Amino acid sequence: MRSEIPLSKPDLTDADREAVVATLRGNRLTMGSALLEFESHLATVVRRPFAIGVSSAGTGLEICLRALGIGVGDDVLVPSLSFSANVNSIIAVGAKPIFVDCDPRTLNMSVANAEARMTPRTRAVIGVPVLGNPAGLPELIAFCSRFEIPMIEHASEGLGSTIGSDNVGKFGRLSVFGFGPNRPIAAGEGGAIVTHDDRLAAICRALRNQGRIDRQSFPNQSQDLGMIMEFSGMGYDARLAEPLAALASSQLRRLDEIRVRRMEVAAAYTRALGGHPDLILPNVLENSQICWPLFWVRLSDRFGLTDRNALIDGLHRHDIGAANHYPPSHLLAHVQRLFGTKVGDCPAAESIGDRMVTLPMFTSMTANDVSQVCQALDIVISRTGITRS
Repeated sequence: MRSEIPLSKPDLTDADREAVVATLRGNRLTMGSALLEFESHLATVVRRPFAIGVSSAGTGLEICLRALGIGVGDDVLVPSLSFSANVNSIIAVGAKPIFVDCDPRTLNMSVANAEARMTPRTRAVIGVPVLGNPAGLPELIAFCSRFEIPMIEHASEGLGSTIGSDNVGKFGRLSVFGFGPNRPIAAGEGGAIVTHDDRLAAICRALRNQGRIDRQSFPNQSQDLGMIMEFSGMGYDARLAEPLAALASSQLRRLDEIRVRRMEVAAAYTRALGGHPDLILPNVLENSQICWPLFWVRLSDRFGLTDRNALIDGLHRHDIGAANHYPPSHLLAHVQRLFGTKVGDCPAAESIGDRMVTLPMFTSMTANDVSQVCQALDIVISRTGITRS
């Protein structure tokens, strides 16, 4: 019986499990010492002075937009080829998403197209290192600086990725991380906001906790004694629970080890699939490192959307994980209804989105796992059932 190779798999150690159990032995399950430790730890890792744990990256994006005062009447530039959370957060605060096409080499936002789609109402940019690739982030933040608009860096897939001397998470005025199940740091759920701006950090802390700016009765008071609740305004129930904070912090201690291992898996994929006539492999700049949340390939131009979906189905029949990261956001049904976006608005994102396939990537993948995935991929591509466009 052949074994299943999932799309992703968390890398959990006994130390990770003990960190979670330790929070269950304490008196607090939220807003406790594990969260404070995690926030300090993450801030150190990404080299930002402030970190704010939140319930998810999606909610974190919305909090960042509100902290910047983005709302009704404002436009926000957002990459089409990226996860739906980006556009959903803009819709949630009442702003209008302006979709930007991607650079076909890097899959990230095209700076030239971003400049072409600026409007008098543009108030922010959501910049995304798509699938962890930091290529283009320095140029994007330079663009934002030139037009004096803030960038929110949605760095969920990029923790551990670097470009030159900078790491993902250092580019945005506010940057957001997520710790979902296919991330190198996988707590199952949860996220965090990082920034260098103490004012924005204070606003985000209040927003994640229903607008509360609680006051303690005396300095260094035990968290277990309660507080005097005070409120600065509206907010969310967006706190990061203690068990998740402890799990994420424990895994952060192994980030260098995790990155090295995932880079080894990606290198094995590249050796096995390099030169395949029907596949375009990821473009990684010489001065970059990717922590590889997933490994992606793009089918050649003679394949289309139907072929790509049939290929994913075929891999699933071989018990091999695969997915379609990402459908272009401007073509999501609710987005088209709200904003009248249509096919042709972002042609590069549409073409690439129709032919992208993400393949299994996890820290414990073996050489045999990679070989099985590549063999199955080659078999499915060559099947007569796959129609060439």
